[in-house]
Amino acid sequence: MTDVRDRPEVSQAQTENQDELLLETREVIAVFDSGFGGLNILGALRDLLPGEHFVYLGDSQRSPYGDREPTEVLRFSLEIFSYLRSHYRVKLVVVACNTASAIALETLKAMSDVPVVGVIDAAVRAIGQATQNSRVGVVGTTATIASGVYQRRLAHESVTAIACPGLVDYVEAGAIDDPALVDLMGTLLRPLKRAGVDTLLLACTHYPYLGAQFRAVLGDGVMLISSGEEMAFEVRELLTQSGQAASRRAVAEPVTFLCTGSVIDFQEVGRRLFDGALDSVTHVKVDSMREHAEIASTRVLDSNGQEYADRGRRRSEDERKCTSGQAS
Repeated sequence: MTDVRDRPEVSQAQTENQDELLLETREVIAVFDSGFGGLNILGALRDLLPGEHFVYLGDSQRSPYGDREPTEVLRFSLEIFSYLRSHYRVKLVVVACNTASAIALETLKAMSDVPVVGVIDAAVRAIGQATQNSRVGVVGTTATIASGVYQRRLAHESVTAIACPGLVDYVEAGAIDDPALVDLMGTLLRPLKRAGVDTLLLACTHYPYLGAQFRAVLGDGVMLISSGEEMAFEVRELLTQSGQAASRRAVAEPVTFLCTGSVIDFQEVGRRLFDGALDSVTHVKVDSMREHAEIASTRVLDSNGQEYADRGRRRSEDERKCTSGQAS
């Protein structure tokens, strides 16, 4: 199985210099993922919200996040968030990565003046509504399962949580028909069969592409849940309530694609996973994202270019004022 991330990097001609990227004048929904799995989330969003303009950043150079330390995932997420906020008029951020949602979502929410949506809430709602026997399974990356976020959120159910290292590599290599994949999944998923789960949460955005393989191992009696559609409904509701939803009559625009790895590889893998045009992809240097994260460590820029204090720091100050007022 060939890992496309091992292929040579794109030429300088294919790399867009960070300083040449201008702030978008249109309001956009920014979607980011560790690489390619979030493309299925993007597809669900576009289907439900065709009038919106989307910017998708795949951190393909540092993918997968599931094998990374939590501190690394948090740092990468902050770098991407700060970069997107400084280059686009972002009205909502979608963290289309289970690992990043499990580790970085609350921090991003605290520092943001726009809504930040992760995949966890939508997934938990969906699986709670689907199970009939309250025995549910959760499969995800090592980091996602180790975080315990789904186990805590599904505490009222009997949860069997399984880390599935290696599955992401098969998806990104386009090797989902490899017989070795089903053999690997058969070994990894044995605890789910023993537990008698009736519902399985695919807690990695790559895993929906393996639906047939999960059914081959577990049988058709187990309902597979992914969070893409639920998440899209959540985003639509947030935009509608805030009055920021694009007109339903608006013509769907091409997605702005960004990646940190090879543009050629991103297009090659992305075309297998995304039902849409992927002709234009801009390369973003990881170093430029790090610079923006350093600048934004205590403040970020809002869409009008005005500085605002870190939301978490403001919240702490408000809490101190309330406490002081009560004491007096």
